[in-house]
Amino acid sequence: MLIKKGKIDYILLIFLFFTFAFIIGQAAVSLVFIYSLFLFVINFKKIDFDIEKKDFFLLLFFTIIFFSSLWNYFSDHKLFSTVLSSILFLKFLIPYYLIKSIKIEDDFYNKFKNVLLLSLIAFLFVLIDTAYQFNHSDKIDLFGYRTNVHNINRLTGPFGNDEAIPGSYLIKVCFVILIFLNFYLIESFKKKRKKILLFLIPFINASYLLIILATGERIAFLMGLLAFIILFFLLNTSKKHLFFSGIVATIFVTVIIIQNPYLKSRYEILAKFIFSKNYISADVKEKTENNQTIEINKNSINFLNNQWGAHYLTAIEIFKDKSFTGSGVKGFRIDCSKDKYNNIKSLSYYKRCSTHPHNLYFEILAETGVFGFLSILIFFALIVQSSFSNIMNLKKIKFNSKDQIIFSCYVAAFAVFISILWPIRSSGSFFSNFNGSTIWINIYWLLLLERYFKKNNMI
Repeated sequence: MLIKKGKIDYILLIFLFFTFAFIIGQAAVSLVFIYSLFLFVINFKKIDFDIEKKDFFLLLFFTIIFFSSLWNYFSDHKLFSTVLSSILFLKFLIPYYLIKSIKIEDDFYNKFKNVLLLSLIAFLFVLIDTAYQFNHSDKIDLFGYRTNVHNINRLTGPFGNDEAIPGSYLIKVCFVILIFLNFYLIESFKKKRKKILLFLIPFINASYLLIILATGERIAFLMGLLAFIILFFLLNTSKKHLFFSGIVATIFVTVIIIQNPYLKSRYEILAKFIFSKNYISADVKEKTENNQTIEINKNSINFLNNQWGAHYLTAIEIFKDKSFTGSGVKGFRIDCSKDKYNNIKSLSYYKRCSTHPHNLYFEILAETGVFGFLSILIFFALIVQSSFSNIMNLKKIKFNSKDQIIFSCYVAAFAVFISILWPIRSSGSFFSNFNGSTIWINIYWLLLLERYFKKNNMI
């Protein structure tokens, strides 16, 4: 059996379990954290609790969100669920400290490889199922899930009728797996069949991007493009495969957008929101064209007149009202309905409420206040700074095959993390079980692979 002592590390299994759990659902994701907690308890004496600079700001952030939620419970919301959410958010610290304490042994590469080879099963399954749904006349996947108006007819893949997220899954969770596959093939066949790889790898990468495009998740597709661009500039080898991938992807994407009216309209609407000063979506027109609010609430920045802009503006107003404490974890959904926020400068003011503001930074700012925002921002900045510095130093090394594969995955995790931190985009909730985990899994990858290179005295 593959999963036995010496073949795989029980902490590394966290990455494998997450990859499958996201497909199964929220309960499965929670089980991964329960598994992590079990490992944490039995390995407690071995856990490294030394506090580095970035750990200080991370722990400060967790402390702030707890007291923020507690303050709002007594002073405003009276909802214990917000306090409970801040406590449950601690679950993200458990894998963090497990990975920080993992023992990097001589056979690390084999264990690392086994985890990613098994993760390929989930990755390929989502690719195939989503492609099947895209090509099905009724947009039904292998499990019978179908697109619906509620999800703006975006593809669901195997995630359920109410979850149009296969694109987000493929970029946030599977990009590291994709790049592992790229370099595993390159290093495995670099002496033979090199010409085949010049066709195979660009085809795999272009198909990956094409399926993300086909989901209708515009932000996920743009994140994918950004991740590939970062990867191209930071990798120290095999750039020709990425260059040809870009050419093939450009051809595929151009053809499918031209031939698919739905996808074409999705990106035309996005372009109008960004570049047109006078474009107003149909639902806003219907509610405002014969009403004075069209003059009162119209924003000179056109994007802010849609529902996402209304979320952002409401988050800013909540921050202004609660600059130091924030509204508490998941407090946006409670405060956004207050009448005083009817006056935000957006034609979509009546659609300002949601479970979260759909932007990472506005959510953290509104729900944790200035101190929570600064502490997590510094944590993110320290990760970016150390990872980028490590990558630039590692680029100078002539790696063996195994280290080249690990290095490529390190760069891939960094590229995804930068695309996640890209500020001008809509996003899922940072404090949610599902979306939050897709963000943290890349932090875990960066932490793990940094430890590998430090252990081998390369950085």
